[in-house]
Amino acid sequence: MHGASQEQLSFAAAVLDALPQAALLLDRDLRVVRVNRRLTTLLRLPEGPGLSPGTPRRQLVGRLAELLDRPEERQRLLEESETHGPVTRTTDYHLRDGRTLRRRRAPVTEGDRLLGHLWLIEDVTRRREAEDDLYGQVRKLAALADQRAAFAGRTLHELRTPLATVLSFAELLLEPAGGPLSQEQTSYVDAIRRNALRMRTVAENLPRAAAGGPAAEPRLGEVHVHALIERVVLEALQRADGPGPYVAAECPPGGPPLVADAGMLTGALEELLANALRFTAEDGRVEIVGRPAAGHWTIEVRDDGIGVPLEYQEEIFTPFVRAPNARRGGFPGTGLGLAGALDTVRLHGGTIRVRDREGMPGAVFTVRLPLTGRRAPGPDA
Repeated sequence: MHGASQEQLSFAAAVLDALPQAALLLDRDLRVVRVNRRLTTLLRLPEGPGLSPGTPRRQLVGRLAELLDRPEERQRLLEESETHGPVTRTTDYHLRDGRTLRRRRAPVTEGDRLLGHLWLIEDVTRRREAEDDLYGQVRKLAALADQRAAFAGRTLHELRTPLATVLSFAELLLEPAGGPLSQEQTSYVDAIRRNALRMRTVAENLPRAAAGGPAAEPRLGEVHVHALIERVVLEALQRADGPGPYVAAECPPGGPPLVADAGMLTGALEELLANALRFTAEDGRVEIVGRPAAGHWTIEVRDDGIGVPLEYQEEIFTPFVRAPNARRGGFPGTGLGLAGALDTVRLHGGTIRVRDREGMPGAVFTVRLPLTGRRAPGPDA
């Protein structure tokens, strides 16, 4: 800025003082034109000849280098300061007092003519700490994802053989050599076979669920909701070990059938019902209600148990996530059941929501299933 008037220098000083960053303005010969007050405050530099206009930038750079903690950064600062080209550069420096400063060096030009150079310096210590903390959390999440994938793989390996045995003997029992089974015995064996098949499907999908991958495609057929709810409730009562909540089912017989995978929907409703029973006291009440509407069915599972905190009413559908009141209460569970139910409902083009019961304790899980049973293509279906 050769030949600059006093008025121009005063204006430059006022502009630098108005900047939110610490600033240093050099002329094209790399001599100090002006520093603002934030620079002396940020770098804790005493005012003196090293900051006065006309001082060669080497004196100021030398003082800055003394503040740096790392020898390689001091050397880099000295080397970069020897040349000031037309390129804007940003560099971070670590000070001995623990702070991290970010310097942005930019040319000041008028058309193709170089007038000088501007340094802008800011304290980014907290920002860097936040970035480092974020990267640390990302690394922890990646490690957790690896652990979950390994757990899912081990679980699938351990379940394959016993499930194959259960299915083989169920097939043999359905055609016994000693004579036909009674209707009740046949229903028991069929329940064993059906649940073993569902468990095998869950086990095979577990690695994909742990990795966030897609579930298996549904095998579609006609599903009558009344029979579906009746079967889910009866099998839940048969599995009950001792006294438990009162279970009521309400669904009009008939109605339009769903085009859906009966096994998948059975598993999803069993998870929702088991979830309600698990968190409801023995003297409580659980209801499952089905209602047809225009083009869809709505199925609600209501309970008067511990409920779901509002801030967790979306999180509980994430694999391995459980609400705090469920963890504190010592209720058993892995956090996979509701995630599996959500996957099944989505595969059928439906939705699932949970809300509080109005004026009562407990929760209401609402499943809405279209009659067509297939979701539309696309990532947001």
